[in-house]
Amino acid sequence: MTTSAIFGLSLPLAALCANKSPDKITLEKMVCPASSIKNAVCIKAIVPENYDLPHGRQISLDVAILKAAIPASPSRSLFVLQGGPGQRTTSTIEEESEVWKKLGRTHDLVFIDQRGTGISPDLHCANPDEDKSVLLRDLWPAENLAACAKRLSDTVDLTRYTTTEAARDLNNIRAALSYDQIGIVAYSYGTRLAQEYLRHYDSSVRATLLMGPVAPGTYVPAGLASEAEISLTQILNRCKADKKCSTAFPDVFGDLEKLKAILNGRGLVLHKGSKGQANDVHISSGVVASYLRMYLYAVSSAASLPRLIHTLANEDKNQEQLALIVQWREQFEDAAPWGLYMAITCNEDLPFIDEKKERALAAGTLVGSFRIDQQFAACRNWPRSQVSPEFHTPVDSGKPILLLAGQFDPSTPSSNSEQIISHMPNGKLIIVPNRSHAMFEDWNACLEKVTTNFLENANARTVDTACVKRLRLPNFDIAPL
Repeated sequence: MTTSAIFGLSLPLAALCANKSPDKITLEKMVCPASSIKNAVCIKAIVPENYDLPHGRQISLDVAILKAAIPASPSRSLFVLQGGPGQRTTSTIEEESEVWKKLGRTHDLVFIDQRGTGISPDLHCANPDEDKSVLLRDLWPAENLAACAKRLSDTVDLTRYTTTEAARDLNNIRAALSYDQIGIVAYSYGTRLAQEYLRHYDSSVRATLLMGPVAPGTYVPAGLASEAEISLTQILNRCKADKKCSTAFPDVFGDLEKLKAILNGRGLVLHKGSKGQANDVHISSGVVASYLRMYLYAVSSAASLPRLIHTLANEDKNQEQLALIVQWREQFEDAAPWGLYMAITCNEDLPFIDEKKERALAAGTLVGSFRIDQQFAACRNWPRSQVSPEFHTPVDSGKPILLLAGQFDPSTPSSNSEQIISHMPNGKLIIVPNRSHAMFEDWNACLEKVTTNFLENANARTVDTACVKRLRLPNFDIAPL
């Protein structure tokens, strides 16, 4: 039986494609939250949950705009698309306005919450009564998510929270705000949304910057464990070649194998009395591996991995680190609207994954089959939505596009970007040396100049990329916790 048959998924049909012309929506000016930047303009966009039922249930999307200090003529705008899926874009306005400060002089910076990331509707699934032992066993407890899907389905049509519908929202809001053409800056999952926008509305795009690009034909979490193992091996090899790191941790690969053996055997335990624990707390191998994998996303945090692995592998000194893992897992529970994450990945990704192949690829890795197990279990009780046959095909566009792929990215490896750029004749791919999925280390020293030049001039071919060769890795963090 195929994976698609297991999920009961059928794949029609032209009706799934978004309408190319904008739909009529309502914009309402609102008072900005106290956390917003002082000069932001805040708007609530009221859109149909189901565009096939325009007078049916409505949902609201928060929009925040930082108007250009020196507006260009015609006006220019930069739409910021965040990752996840699930990160609330308006919550990043302060940090993003600093990153794009130079462009903000002449461009409006526009932040639109993707449907399902705000409070109307609220797709968070955290269960405040969840037993801690369950949290430390799973990332997404299947029973909790099944209950969440059932609860949300009373008031929400979970089949309408898709990337294609989100692209349609973006286009409708763009038109309602009277922007003829927009610049797009997209991160991680946001690059999937950006490409879906280009697929349907590329005449409304001036230039697109993709950072940590996701190719349309890739499926989360396919390859996650093996790519993480590749990145981790690279880090440990660099530690072996580094005098200070190899002196502090003379057997980094031995430490890793020792940790794997513990995780696959008796497991790690935060003991009673340690850090105020009332009882022994068992932490699953998958939760520990997921915590360590998170450090691979930026080279600054990856520099701590030899120390973290060494510490965890030595049970006489790992209690403080285990307490931090427990704290991280508790925060993860409500870190994102996991209802949206499931609505997207359970339909756009999981049905297309060869589960048997992924388990074989994951064998022997630190992460193992944990994420495959977790997401397949979580998705079994999630409502099915339809995915257009073209959704996973490459996007052909002649629009200017610049792709930045980190050399050591474990989440969206550069092979993703190579698939994308082959269909973008006016595009350029930069494999950024000594960087990972996040690229903001020393941003002002190089990548700000590269990206600003591209977005101002909408020409990828003329961008001077010489400075990327000078980007360096940070020193290893060898100090004890």
